[in-house]
Amino acid sequence: MALTAYCKKCAREVDAGEICPFCGTRLGKNAAHAAWCVERTPVKDWMSWNALMRILLPAALVILLLVLAAEGISGGMDALEKMLVSGFPVVLLILLGTILAIAFAALLLQGKELTDYVVDNRGIHEIHYLPDPTPLRLITRLKSPSLMKDTEPGRKAPVLKLGEKDLPWKNVARVQLWPEKCMILYYAPAWWMRIAVICTPFAWDDVMALTREKLGKKKKIRLPSSLVVPAEQRTRRAASRPRPDPDPVVFPEPEDSPPPDEDTASGESPGQMSMDDMLQ
Repeated sequence: MALTAYCKKCAREVDAGEICPFCGTRLGKNAAHAAWCVERTPVKDWMSWNALMRILLPAALVILLLVLAAEGISGGMDALEKMLVSGFPVVLLILLGTILAIAFAALLLQGKELTDYVVDNRGIHEIHYLPDPTPLRLITRLKSPSLMKDTEPGRKAPVLKLGEKDLPWKNVARVQLWPEKCMILYYAPAWWMRIAVICTPFAWDDVMALTREKLGKKKKIRLPSSLVVPAEQRTRRAASRPRPDPDPVVFPEPEDSPPPDEDTASGESPGQMSMDDMLQ
């Protein structure tokens, strides 16, 4: 796909440019954007499991450390060694495995979903939709079945909007590429992944170009080398920008001098007698 722009007058997506090819309306230099849709199956999606593990594993580790600390403080090292030798670690692993089995069943029952991605001048936008929603699919997504209240009884809604995420460019602190999965990960802050953009092969280059344009010049953002704008290009672009003409220097107008005396106007200095006066 190529970058497109939305023409408000035509109410359609057109090829990116300065002018709409249909009506001639100016589109604006920041109107270009990339938009596409992908189908995801949560149980097969690595990022769905990643979102679960980022919460489950730290929580299990905190519980383990709290239990060990409490036992060590109350009973000392002997009690701590007895707990480690006993079946407590095994019980914790069984509990963790049970949670993973429940999560697998929940992701399996969620079915498929559609995700719309839009990358534009403002940032990255992700919108999730559920085709053919059912109360069970909504419950497994921790959504209320009341979202289907606008649907006629006995009839399935074709598509139901689940939610959306927006990440402005100014909030992005880190970008990571996963070309094997055709995926771009955006972090805000640098230690927390906010949006995982699943690109199509046709959208990859456009999204990379927009990301490089918006973030490639910023030194505080952690970027892969393919997204960093080289220093010589920055210098070349800065030098190619037209410089404004300097303001013209305006000299002050000379002040009006007093009118000369009659003697001075006639070429005679003050107090000097003319030849006719001397002869007289």
